[in-house]
Amino acid sequence: MKGRIYQSCVRSAMLYGSETWCLRENEVAILRRTERAMIRAMCGVKLMDKKNTEELMVMLGLKETIDKLAKANGVRWYRHVLRSEEEDILRKALCFKVEDQRKRGRLRKTWKNQEEDDIRKIGLKKEDALNRSKWQKEVKMVMSGMG
Repeated sequence: MKGRIYQSCVRSAMLYGSETWCLRENEVAILRRTERAMIRAMCGVKLMDKKNTEELMVMLGLKETIDKLAKANGVRWYRHVLRSEEEDILRKALCFKVEDQRKRGRLRKTWKNQEEDDIRKIGLKKEDALNRSKWQKEVKMVMSGMG
């Protein structure tokens, strides 16, 4: 029961808006740490007990980690934007280029670049956005940790 409440209330609140996040490594680490701490608190386990987090997740009935869910949400939303019409505001924002002087150094990774990298890693192409069953199957593989 605790696992279901965690999934429906806490996790959904933590992942609110994750479709548009451009997560850096330190932010992913913060999400993981927070989830582990909450899982341990729900199970009444302390760090000194040296219980494996995966075991505790199985006890609560949780299958996927929060960072995989955030990544899958982004890929799912990217498909939604790709399927939209050319005149749609989301599609225009996706293709928008800012013409200005840029700062020195490496460019920051954008949401679009991150999602394109993610779909390339799991073996999808932009053209696959129209193939719903293939896209959903690959997103589920990402959530389970295979992709």
